[in-house]
Amino acid sequence: MAVPFAEFINLTPIKRLKTSTINIGQLALGGNAPIRIQSMTSVDTLDTASVVAQCIRLIEAGSELVRITAPGVREAEHLAVIKNELLKSGYTTPLVADIHFSPAAAEVAARIVEKVRINPGNYTEHKTGKTDYTETEYQLSIDRIRQRIEPLIRICKDHGTALRIGSNHGSLSERILSRYGDTPEGMVQSAIEFIDICEDLDFHNLVLSMKASNSRIMVQASRLLVNRMLKRGTVYPLHLGVTEAGEGEDGRIRSAAGIGALLAEGIGDTIRVSLTEEPEYELPVARRLVGFFKTDDTTLKSELPEACSEKKSFADTNDIINPVSFNRNLSSEFMGIGNGKPVIVIGDNQADFQYIESIRTLVSSKTGNKLHLVSTLADHPQEPYAWLATAEQLTELLRNGVSINPPSLVILHCDHLNQLYPVRCAIANTRRQAFMSPIVIKHDAEMDDADGYSIETAALLGSLLIDGLADGVWLSGKTLPETKTTQIAYNLLQATRLRFTRTEYISCPSCGRTRFNIQELVKRVRNKTEHLTGLTIGVMGCIVNGPGEMSGADYGVVGAGNGIVTLFKGQHINKQGITEADAVNELIALIKAGGDWHEPA
Repeated sequence: MAVPFAEFINLTPIKRLKTSTINIGQLALGGNAPIRIQSMTSVDTLDTASVVAQCIRLIEAGSELVRITAPGVREAEHLAVIKNELLKSGYTTPLVADIHFSPAAAEVAARIVEKVRINPGNYTEHKTGKTDYTETEYQLSIDRIRQRIEPLIRICKDHGTALRIGSNHGSLSERILSRYGDTPEGMVQSAIEFIDICEDLDFHNLVLSMKASNSRIMVQASRLLVNRMLKRGTVYPLHLGVTEAGEGEDGRIRSAAGIGALLAEGIGDTIRVSLTEEPEYELPVARRLVGFFKTDDTTLKSELPEACSEKKSFADTNDIINPVSFNRNLSSEFMGIGNGKPVIVIGDNQADFQYIESIRTLVSSKTGNKLHLVSTLADHPQEPYAWLATAEQLTELLRNGVSINPPSLVILHCDHLNQLYPVRCAIANTRRQAFMSPIVIKHDAEMDDADGYSIETAALLGSLLIDGLADGVWLSGKTLPETKTTQIAYNLLQATRLRFTRTEYISCPSCGRTRFNIQELVKRVRNKTEHLTGLTIGVMGCIVNGPGEMSGADYGVVGAGNGIVTLFKGQHINKQGITEADAVNELIALIKAGGDWHEPA
C-alpha cells in the first residue's frame, strides 16, 4: 500500500517523540521518562535458582525491566515463585512475561507480573494453510480476537498490569499475510487491530513494538506505526529492538544501526539489544546507545547550518526520501561508484578504494585508477575530482547553482550527531536539484575502543544507510587501525543490507524455550561456514519465531527439544531429530546437497 510522504512527521531534527506515559509497576515509561533499557532471561523458567540468579545479574547490570518467557500455564504460575524470591532478596524491578500462543498463560501471568508481552501474530490465530479471506471471514477473525483477548485486558485493568503488543515480522498471521504480505504495513496493521480492541475496552496501559531481524524492515515498520498513531491521536510508548541480531560485533552493529536510526529520529522509549550471548552483555550496549542520543535538543538546533534550519523548502526531506520504502540514492556512475552499483568502502588496501594521503588521491583497488581529492572548490581541477565537503557547503552549492566543473564524487562529512540532519537535508537537496554525483559518507571519530566505535558509528549512520542515501562509506577511527575501521565499514553495510561480502547469520538471543546450547552452536556453525559469502544461515532457539524470523535464510537450524534440532532449507523442513552434536555436520551435508558448498580458500 502506497503511503503519501506528506503524512509523515519530519524525521529531523532530533526531538524526542512525545508519547503517553504508562506505569509498569512503579516504573514510568514514555512521556518525559528516560529511555529505559531491558533484557531477557535465557534459562528454563521452571529452574528457580537459575532464573532468579540470572534476573539478579541483569538487574545489577542495569536492566530496568526483566522479561521471562512463559510458554504455558505452568511457567506462568511459576512467575509468582520467581517474583517472591526476588522480593525476598530486595529486588523490585518490574518483571515482564513473554507469551506466545497461550491466552491462558497470559491471563495467569497478568495477575502476577507488572507487564505482559503478547504477539498479535500468534496469540489468537494459528496456521491453517488458508490464503484467501472474504471480507466476512476477515471480520469474523477480528471478532474472535476480541473474544479471546478481552479477558486478558480486563485482568490487566484490574491488576494495573501493562501490556506490550509486539508485532514480529517473522510471525504475522495467515490472515494478515493474505492481505498485506510480510511487509511493514502488515506488521503495523496487526498491532492496530489489537490497539482498537484495547481502546474500545478503555485500556491504555500499552507499549508497542515492531521487531524484525532485518533492520530496514524494523525501522520502516516503526516509522509507519508512529505515523498511524499520530493520525489516531494517541501515541503509545515504543519498545525498540532488532530481533535475532546475532552475536559479537555483527550483532552489536546490526542492533545499533536499527535502534540508532530510530533514536536519532526521537522514536523509542525503551530498548532491548538482542544478542546470542549471556543476556547481561546486552546491557552495556543498550546503555551506550541511550547515552549517545541523550543530548540537548536546543544545542543540536543551534548548530544546524542556516540552509537547513531556516529554509523550509530545503529542510524537509520526507517529500524526497520515502521513510517506509527503500530507494538507493539517485546518482550517475563514476569509477564504479553510484547508479545502483554495490556501495563501496574507502579504507585500507583491502577496501574498494584506498586513500593515499601524501598525494591526496583515491586509488581504485580493482582498476588502479586515481581520483584527486580537494577540500575547497577553489582548488578544483579541470579533470574529474572528488570533493570533501560538509553538508552546509554542499547545500550552499546547490542553492547558488553549480557553475563550475562539478565534482565527480562528493565525500560528505558526518562525524557528530548534530551533523546528521544537515547531511540528510543535503542529500535530499541533491535529488531536488538533479545533482547526480555519487555521495560517500565519511565518518571520523577519535576513539581507540573498537567496540564503542562500531556501536556509535552504526547508530549515527544507521538511518542514512538504511534509507539508501549513500553510494559509499569511509570510516576513520584516528587511533584505530585502518584495517579495523575498514572491517567495520563492510560489517555496517551488511547490517544495513546494502552489500553482502560474507556469510550472513541470523540467530536469536535464546530464552527459556531454548533447550540446547545455542551460543556454542552458533560459534560452531560460523567457524565452519564463514567462507560461504552470499549465503544466509539461521540458528534459532525454538519454533516460536524461528522459521519466520529466518525467512530470508538459505539454510537454518531450529531447536526442537532437549538437545535436538531440525534442519531447514529455505522455509521447508529438511531433516528432523538431529542431535545438537551432529548439527553442524548435518548442516554442511545439506549445504553440499544444495550445491552451495565450496571448500575454504
